[in-house]
Amino acid sequence: MKRSLRRTLILGTMVGIMSVLLVAGTVVYVLVRRNLVEQFDRSLAEKASLLAVTIEQESGKIDLEFEEYDLGEFQRPAGPGYLQLWLSDSSVLYRSASLESRDMACTGDARTESPVFRWVVLPNDRTGRAVEMIFHPRLDDEDRRAGQKRSATKITLVLARDAKPVEATLNSLMWVLICVGLAAIGVSSGVLWLVIRRGLSPLNQVAEQISRLGDRDLAERIHASDAPAELQPVVNRLNDLLGRLEAAFGRERSFSADVAHELRTPLAGLRSTMEVALSKARQPAEYAEAISDCLQMSLRMQAMVESLLSLARLESGQVDIELESVVPDDLVRTAWGGLAEEAKKRHLQVRWTLGAKQAVRTDSSLLRLVVGNIVENAVIYADEGGTVEIETAGDRDTVRIRVVNSGSMISQDQSEMVFERFFRGDAARSATGVHSGLGLSLVKRVVLVLGGSVKAQSVAGGKFEITVSLPSLGSPTDKS
Repeated sequence: MKRSLRRTLILGTMVGIMSVLLVAGTVVYVLVRRNLVEQFDRSLAEKASLLAVTIEQESGKIDLEFEEYDLGEFQRPAGPGYLQLWLSDSSVLYRSASLESRDMACTGDARTESPVFRWVVLPNDRTGRAVEMIFHPRLDDEDRRAGQKRSATKITLVLARDAKPVEATLNSLMWVLICVGLAAIGVSSGVLWLVIRRGLSPLNQVAEQISRLGDRDLAERIHASDAPAELQPVVNRLNDLLGRLEAAFGRERSFSADVAHELRTPLAGLRSTMEVALSKARQPAEYAEAISDCLQMSLRMQAMVESLLSLARLESGQVDIELESVVPDDLVRTAWGGLAEEAKKRHLQVRWTLGAKQAVRTDSSLLRLVVGNIVENAVIYADEGGTVEIETAGDRDTVRIRVVNSGSMISQDQSEMVFERFFRGDAARSATGVHSGLGLSLVKRVVLVLGGSVKAQSVAGGKFEITVSLPSLGSPTDKS
């Protein structure tokens, strides 16, 4: 059975409440018991002291004057009072009628006028409380006139009384505490159940909303405006997760559609070229031209597939970085060398501003891929007879590579989407089958792997600018 949060909270809290009540009840019982016993002992001590005062020594004889008074509690066989006196030689001086022929226990632990209290078993087999004390009897007038200050005789007195009143009071207190504790537990359980049920209701609402979500409901969000502060971060994180899932599924759907769209054109071209070539007998030169066209379309499809594989490896963190010294200026010139002929055909003017001559430690092959893509992007999308600006700059911490091309028709809002897969500025996709729209997506992923950042913006005057910033010191880290 799965553990319930409500059950756990209720049981845990109830165990805590019962523990507190048990400890509190025990403390109250012990304190009251101690107070009752102390009061009982004081009454015993006062009674013993009064009896001791009535015992007088006359001419060497002990006179028990308390026998002249009505001491009914010591006369009944069943108590409740029991009294016995001993002389110094352990002979019995007095035994109350309630003792009949039995003797009280005398421990001898008492000191003169320092009473000792203890629990005893009375002759009627009940529990009682006894006080034992040693004292000197009071001297009569003749002995005092004779100059005697204190009697040499010591008398041991043991007085016991039935503790039934104390036990009855303690039993009543115990039952009161038990009843009050049970009532408190019952009331606390009800109140606790209501409080926890109300407190967990926002969590139940969130759980119910989550349970209703399916793979087609990713656009839905969890609403918990009345959720407590402790639950709000969870709701926010769940909504963020739903947003990321929705975006991921959307990218997945668009990716599949885009791949299908991008492959459809070259595949259709391959089919039509081969069908035309096979429709009738042709000259060898015509077959060679058709095969050359098919080869170019196959190479473009291969390049797109390789770009997709590279993106997949980058996003899954399966790319190993090999650090080596690289001079950004040299890398930029090398990348331009492969595109110079294309730039010349399109009558493009290139403007150089190179200022990053210091070597940096990075992966040269990955950085070459970045530079090659952004420079190729500028050459391809620049207007006929336009300009391409290539700038490098560096300081102690950062190296920046900036490439600008003229003739851009991309708005500033669109410039923020150029790093998405298959994005192109022409909504009609007029270049489908020629450019896959994956180059800048690769650029962004590679730059992140190298520990840098990349930014694209549309500049006034129809210029499109891409700036790559890389750390010039330390090791790059994978931020994917």
